[in-house]
Amino acid sequence: MSRTVALFSTLLIGSSLLFAQADTDAPESGATLHINSRAVLVDVIVTDSHGNPVTGLKQDAFSLADQGKAQTISYFEEHKAGEPAKAVEFPKMAPNVFTNFSPFPRPPAVTVLLLDSLNTHMENQSYVHAQAMKFLKTAKPGSRMAIFAMGLGLHFIQGFTDDPALLAAALNNKKNNEVQTSVMLKGQDESNAQANVIAMMSASMGNGATAASAGSIAALQNFFQENDNSRTVDRDLLTMENFQRLATFLNSFPGRKNVIWFSEAFPLVIGNGFDPRLGDVAAKTMDMLAAARVAIYPVDAAGSAPLAIYQAQTNMPATMHDPVSLLDAQNSSRLNEDSDRNANQTTMKMVAEATGGKAFTNGNGLAQIIGDIAASSANFYSLSYSPTDTKMDGSYRKVEVKVQGGNYKLSYRRGYIALDDNLPGSGEMLREKAIHQLAEKNPGAVDPLLPFMDLGMPQSQQILYEAKIQPVPVGDRPEPGDPKSAASRYTVDFAVDAKDLRLPQGPDGLRTGALNISLIAYDRYGNVMSRKDHIVQLQIKPDVWAVYQNTGVQLHADIAVPKGQYWLRTGIYDQKSRKVGTMEIPLGSVQTLQAAQQGGPGSK
Repeated sequence: MSRTVALFSTLLIGSSLLFAQADTDAPESGATLHINSRAVLVDVIVTDSHGNPVTGLKQDAFSLADQGKAQTISYFEEHKAGEPAKAVEFPKMAPNVFTNFSPFPRPPAVTVLLLDSLNTHMENQSYVHAQAMKFLKTAKPGSRMAIFAMGLGLHFIQGFTDDPALLAAALNNKKNNEVQTSVMLKGQDESNAQANVIAMMSASMGNGATAASAGSIAALQNFFQENDNSRTVDRDLLTMENFQRLATFLNSFPGRKNVIWFSEAFPLVIGNGFDPRLGDVAAKTMDMLAAARVAIYPVDAAGSAPLAIYQAQTNMPATMHDPVSLLDAQNSSRLNEDSDRNANQTTMKMVAEATGGKAFTNGNGLAQIIGDIAASSANFYSLSYSPTDTKMDGSYRKVEVKVQGGNYKLSYRRGYIALDDNLPGSGEMLREKAIHQLAEKNPGAVDPLLPFMDLGMPQSQQILYEAKIQPVPVGDRPEPGDPKSAASRYTVDFAVDAKDLRLPQGPDGLRTGALNISLIAYDRYGNVMSRKDHIVQLQIKPDVWAVYQNTGVQLHADIAVPKGQYWLRTGIYDQKSRKVGTMEIPLGSVQTLQAAQQGGPGSK
């Protein structure tokens, strides 16, 4: 066998499974963890005057300061974009058969497409979706990406995969690409309605007892403004909460993460700093993103759209007939819109600089922008140092990086908050650290697969396997006491690469070992809808082991899932070797699984 597993031969369905299977809520622990919470890790992109990446720099070209004090660089590594994998193809799989094998190595950086409906008008959401689809249809395999959507919550569309066809299929799913009206974003119709009310009140001045006074008009204008301001702050806070959720998710695995954020209206900045009405939420969010090695690349979803007064759907107040008044209203509208757009773009640039990304404004080629970001962010340098100021007092520490030898432009995160758990580079291991500490207090009580089983995480290939996933026919009876219907039950037949397991042969000739098997069904919000855990005790006879060398070790499990749109994540942990294998696939009808399979490996 090669690193792909030659599985699901004639033995898969007909062979007996030579192990005892038992459900358990307490699989044995054994994860090996390495914690260094004091190291500050900074990713630096270096470009020349033309915006081209500068490669081949050595460590001595870099200097680094923390709060203006020079620091010793203890770790240095250059990451380069890999060669285009023109001849590499995903393995061809039979219908409803999936694998966690990928022909591509794990990249040093991954990309997240974040589609923001909370801060984007409906018409621009449609444009962003079309441009993202255009990019994915022409993208080459090998650039690991995921897709999330931001509304009132953070929604999952597709986890990390090297296959753009799978990303396109997920984005094109009608349940994922619905254009939403942002209930917190002021639209043009609402602006027109407010302007009409003010205009009618102004026109009535001087018309007797029913006329509106100048004071009442000013009070109404003030009410509209206060309402708009309050709603903007609420929207900003909700956006920050969503970014904190994204940072927590991305914190779970190593490497740089480039988040391409398609957004239109996000006035988070007042003057030269964050809006003080947000308190320390914005600063905390920027620190959480940086601690997770997340660089934000904001892209203006409105592009270079004309001002609203030049668009057909925009109307001036119906009561306004005086040419001078109409011109004044148009000028006021243009000035207000210019001010809003400048505020939005200032925020985008500030967020990008704070996290080591780059903002893209006033451009309509969003598909090209996605490609440019994915290409330019693939070349970077990682620097690590231990701060000479060891006091973790919660203060903000400014980081400054310089490079000798040319007129270079640097993109990197600009600082951090001096708390152990928030130091950049340490966050990647926080959850593993917590699991390790819990395991020390209560051995055997922690699931060793837990750090690898979150929805959307990159799959682990330490243990390669294939899985045939099939819905149980409606007429079949569910398990006793199972509240789920038989139509929502799935069987999962595994075939695991025997070379990836440590199964020593005993004096009796049997190869023995124990595997933790986990199946978790998630909804698009990352909520666990169903879970099934097993510990599998293996005792394999020599003649069966000889067969497994070619077919893979055969395992079986099943899980009940509610009806609807869900994702099934599977995981295998070998207790002796401590290796892990995981895989995630979209669940649905047989036809849905087959369609996903035909569009790609269907293995992510």
